[in-house]
Amino acid sequence: MSEEQLSRLEELSRSDSLELLQGRSHVGRLGFIVDGRPMIRPVNCVASNDSIVFCTAPGTKLSAVSRGAQVVFEVDESRPIYPHAAWSVIIQGTAREVTDPEELKILRRGPLHSWAVPPSEHWVRISIDEITGRRIPDDDLVDVPVDRRQDRSWSADDVESPH
Repeated sequence: MSEEQLSRLEELSRSDSLELLQGRSHVGRLGFIVDGRPMIRPVNCVASNDSIVFCTAPGTKLSAVSRGAQVVFEVDESRPIYPHAAWSVIIQGTAREVTDPEELKILRRGPLHSWAVPPSEHWVRISIDEITGRRIPDDDLVDVPVDRRQDRSWSADDVESPH
């Protein structure tokens, strides 16, 4: 059997990726560059068909992304060891601080409420220039050979550290 035949990984369409982004996850990870080094920060967000919006306070994240920075944004969901179901959506886009007073008024009254900062703080919009998604479906292991099923008789305590 080839690797492709064994793989349960599915590439998602743009519309399926957008559906997961918009309806199944409101917390994601923002990737950006600070002083030449990659940085990742969690943010809660809301998404439309063409952008993601989040609220943040002044600081490293806002300074790094507010003026047209190229960023990556990732959302995902996974299940514990069994039944091995998961999905991930990755967005590449341009981040800009929202400065239009009317748009800010709408955002502050909207459904997104930051867990960390008051809604009057700074809002950032990321364009969805490229979106990709992958999924390992929850199919209760119907087509997975018995020898590839997870042995659920061990726990993390059974794994020894190599150090």
